[in-house]
Amino acid sequence: MVNEACNLRCPYCFADEFVNKSPKEMSLPDFCTALEFVLSDESSKQVGIIGGEPLLYTYIDEALRITLGDPRTEYVTLYTNAVNLDKLAPEILEAAKFRMLVNCNSPEDIGRKAFEKMCENLYRFKYEHDGTGRFRLSVNLYKPDFNYSYILPIVEDLQFDVIRLSISVPQKGDLKGKTPLEYFSDMKPLAIRFIGDMLRRGVLTGFDCNFIPDCVFTKDERDGLKGAKDVLYSELSKNYTDSFWERVIFCEITNCSPVIDVLPDLQAIRCFGLSEHTKEDIRKYKNIVQLANHYINNVDRPACKIWTEFECSGCYIRQTGECSCGCLLFKADKLFEAPKP
Repeated sequence: MVNEACNLRCPYCFADEFVNKSPKEMSLPDFCTALEFVLSDESSKQVGIIGGEPLLYTYIDEALRITLGDPRTEYVTLYTNAVNLDKLAPEILEAAKFRMLVNCNSPEDIGRKAFEKMCENLYRFKYEHDGTGRFRLSVNLYKPDFNYSYILPIVEDLQFDVIRLSISVPQKGDLKGKTPLEYFSDMKPLAIRFIGDMLRRGVLTGFDCNFIPDCVFTKDERDGLKGAKDVLYSELSKNYTDSFWERVIFCEITNCSPVIDVLPDLQAIRCFGLSEHTKEDIRKYKNIVQLANHYINNVDRPACKIWTEFECSGCYIRQTGECSCGCLLFKADKLFEAPKP
């Protein structure tokens, strides 16, 4: 996470604890320290650069050149809203290792001017910088009546084959009196409509970590979505640009795992949802695998013993760690409660 500044104010922002709270950004030497931490044991060859909005980072060109030039990296993914994409150097945009995941926000949320600039930059990236197969869109559904129609012509015009979907968890996990399963049940019809609209355009939907727990789906819904997946995989898989999430179309994986973000001050967090409770200085750890194991042992495994509502209490899938009952943020109060004297 190279900076905390962002040019947008998205209502669902998952990094709200940090974004636009200060002008803090990572120094270039600290960026190199973080990069070495991620790549040192060769367990991962992919590096993600996030913010804030990383295109506002003072040293973004230098950081990307360093990362793209490191022989240990396979892909370097920029997580961006793409509004300022035209400020990146052309040789970076055209680098074979360079990838983007673009938060494709609606004009109602970011304003018509920013939306049109984002679209212009995406079209230029594909057609002027040979971007085909090197970027994908991500859509964040954050309310049951969210209107995602704005993305349909973009998907068709740019001929995407996969899109990422996130069921955004409200900031600080405030469900306004609903239980997590009630919240995901309310969001389910919208998600199914989105998946169906994508399928009709030949597009697979890959879920981000905020996936819908399996038990929220009825048997008919589950069978229908799995059937669609089987058809697409057997008939169309050769057309897709590369392998993607196992959670495509239907969330067959519903357990959470550490998604480690390194902050500008070299403090790491297990994920943004648990940022308040899981800060660790990366300089205390040999490499990112050692830190991931720390989170697994001290956060993920204890979380398996906690349920968010009574009907999850006797669930075997939860007990074996195959289902996280939704975002771990919903368990934070119990998971990190102060020990009793």
